[in-house]
Amino acid sequence: GAPLSRDHGYPLRVVVPGVTGARSVKWLTKVVASSGESQSHWQQKDYKSFSPSTDWDTVDWDSAPAIQEPPVTSAITEPEPGTVLPKGSREVTVRGYAWSGGGRDVVRVDVTADGGATWTTAQLKKVPQARGRAWAWTLWEADVPLPAGASGKVQLAAKSVDSSYNTQPDNVEGIWNLRGVVNNAWHRVNVVVDQ
Repeated sequence: GAPLSRDHGYPLRVVVPGVTGARSVKWLTKVVASSGESQSHWQQKDYKSFSPSTDWDTVDWDSAPAIQEPPVTSAITEPEPGTVLPKGSREVTVRGYAWSGGGRDVVRVDVTADGGATWTTAQLKKVPQARGRAWAWTLWEADVPLPAGASGKVQLAAKSVDSSYNTQPDNVEGIWNLRGVVNNAWHRVNVVVDQ
């Protein structure tokens, strides 16, 4: 590696595996041992999630705990949005990463090109990690069949499942919140099959 830069916490950075990155503060001036949660703005009024019906006028910051362990999530990294596939393409190779908070391992990633009517289970490219200590991203790859006669826009989507069998919801409607945090709905990428 390279020396840690000031922008990333030089001279020392502590990373807490499996916990929201907001908990790995970059610049400390002191460390205080306390019997309760920090009263800082970030801990009390920022990284929290609420009901989709809660808005800025009705939010009660004291009603929710600070986010510590993010939900299972995945993302498509290839192909990029707008990629044009050759006319007559029958499948597309899709790659990405998946991760879950709290040290939970990713056990499966499913990918679809037809809105979820059919799924292809991705090949996981994992590094060995002890049970309950899965801190690294899981890379994955899948050769996904395109709908018969696909032409024009095709939407790819991915969802992951962790070792507690938590899975990603298909859309944001039921999980959206005023802060937009812990949004782990299926990741979608639109590609185009040349006509």
